[in-house]
Amino acid sequence: MILKLLLFLSFVIICYLVSDVFRENKVLLKINNYVSNKNEKYYDKLLKYYEKNKKVKLKEKLNYFHKINILIDRCELKRGILINPVSIFVMGIVCVNVAYIISFSFFGIILLSLIISLPFFYLPFALLNLLAEHKEQKIEKIFLNFLLQLKNHTRINNDIVMAMKEVKTVEPLNSYIKKFLIEISSGIKFEKAIENFKEKINIVQIKMFLTNIGHCYLYGGNFSELIDKSYEIISDIQNEKLRRQEETKSARLVLLILIFLDVLVYISFIKSNVDNLIIMKRSILGNMILYWNFISMWLLVLLSIKVKKLDY
Repeated sequence: MILKLLLFLSFVIICYLVSDVFRENKVLLKINNYVSNKNEKYYDKLLKYYEKNKKVKLKEKLNYFHKINILIDRCELKRGILINPVSIFVMGIVCVNVAYIISFSFFGIILLSLIISLPFFYLPFALLNLLAEHKEQKIEKIFLNFLLQLKNHTRINNDIVMAMKEVKTVEPLNSYIKKFLIEISSGIKFEKAIENFKEKINIVQIKMFLTNIGHCYLYGGNFSELIDKSYEIISDIQNEKLRRQEETKSARLVLLILIFLDVLVYISFIKSNVDNLIIMKRSILGNMILYWNFISMWLLVLLSIKVKKLDY
């Protein structure tokens, strides 16, 4: 007993000393900076590669790291050890393994455990998407005010870049504008900087506005008139979107209630008699019921996601 206690104390002391060395040498900070710099260098090289390559759209769709980098930008998260494309991929695998271990320990059926666990790979991405949507809701709320400011500044000299420098707005839109202006000042073409701006926002009407800004810049249009028309269109779309959200909210709520009732009935059925689960696990018909039960739940989750997309 004394020996075990001494070993435990030794282990605690060693851990403390190691953590103290890490803290004094700022090891975690150095690792974070290293990962962040590597990721940014990769991202810069990727952008330059896309600039030269004509098949940009196809390449972007096939590039996992590019998608995750854009998602991280949308969330305004600082890249480091925990936040980078590789770590997010690893988190997805960890979620699958944890879900598989729990489901297999309960059911003992490999295929069923895979059906339950595989969708958990998308859990980190879903959480990032929720955070990104929360940020984008802030952009939607202040975007009309942002357009009014742009309109006032472009009336003077019809210079959209100068107008972008003058506008005062809030985060996260402010940081997107700063990145856009930095890219312009570093020599990136206006249309490419606009494309990079668009990638950071997943709101259709704002993407369309930025596309029109790019066309207006290339072909020498009047920015003030464009912004004026865009203001009316985006205002109408936002009002329509609010109405749609009220309609789809009830549909999503019904789907979530169905999922909850499905789980509740299933748990109650097993809890009432544990032998029910044993019978279902051993018979072909019981296996089919188990498979369909969880497949139907994932289908309902997928359907609720599709319904939410109707808002846009």
